[in-house]
Amino acid sequence: MAFNTTNNDTTSPEIEELPTLLQTESSKAAAASHLAHPHVTRKPLIIDLSKEAEDEKQSTAAAAEQVHTAFEFLNVNEPRFKFSWMEKARLTGWEDKDVQAHLFKWGMQEHCYLKRFTFDRNLGPYEVDGFLLDFFNDAEVQKQLKVQCTMDRWGNLGRVSKVEKEETMHTVTSLTFFDRLTTKADIIRVDGSIRKCMDEYTDGGFLVADELRKCLLMPEAETYPVFSEADRREFVFHVFKAVCLGGRLCQYEDEIGPYLDATKKIYKDLISVTKDRETGKLAVSSHVFQIKSLESSVSPLFPIQHPQNFCYISVDPVKRYVNVFYHASDVYYN
Repeated sequence: MAFNTTNNDTTSPEIEELPTLLQTESSKAAAASHLAHPHVTRKPLIIDLSKEAEDEKQSTAAAAEQVHTAFEFLNVNEPRFKFSWMEKARLTGWEDKDVQAHLFKWGMQEHCYLKRFTFDRNLGPYEVDGFLLDFFNDAEVQKQLKVQCTMDRWGNLGRVSKVEKEETMHTVTSLTFFDRLTTKADIIRVDGSIRKCMDEYTDGGFLVADELRKCLLMPEAETYPVFSEADRREFVFHVFKAVCLGGRLCQYEDEIGPYLDATKKIYKDLISVTKDRETGKLAVSSHVFQIKSLESSVSPLFPIQHPQNFCYISVDPVKRYVNVFYHASDVYYN
């Protein structure tokens, strides 16, 4: 078939029909070839454009491997925070002689401690998990933080690979938080005495002999709603509940005063408070975490699971303080 090239301004009918004609001729040739050689598969000519993409992919992977190797060389897994024990820290509330005498009476003194540490750099909110992991693995911290084991022995944590935590609320700056025990319920009398009740035992093994423990421990009690679920997440409530329930062999108080006094003094040692210049209101600047468990290479955080086995970490990011409040026992006789 000849091409008409004499007229460039108009489209030749032959050119318009060329693709169709070529396709027809090609189809006829292919059909004839297939009849002549029915068992021969003729593959179409394909230009492999994916090879260049594959080469580029391999090049990118090689570059990524080099970066990974470089980071391994730099040992990015090294702790980012370093800690120092403040041996001479003034924990005036914790060291108060009345507080220590009551902790002994409540069966807690020999199985708990409060210690303060400092850290060396600013802490961002996104760094908390790594911060806590660095804290428990720090050599200085491991020398000072002991954990209760079986047979009333103190042990070491060893290498910690995982920290399970829960942040508490920390908005309370006054003990008026507990006024509701008198004003909203008949739990505490006006003279400060705690109302008694018939002895009961909870599922956790606690002896409930007064309305205060009933309010703290028994959701089915009429007085339980005096503190909402949000109230019960407040760190000050955790401290109050801890001293009220006591340790392995607890002598309970008949009046609320010693519990509130110990709560106030311990709480003040554990948190930091700032004052708003414009409003004059106080606010807690610390962040407090309840450490639920640790995955450690030597001893667990607690010898048994029990509500009175606890570990709280309070962090003041401004002063760079870390406070540890720990209590545990392997047996309770409440």
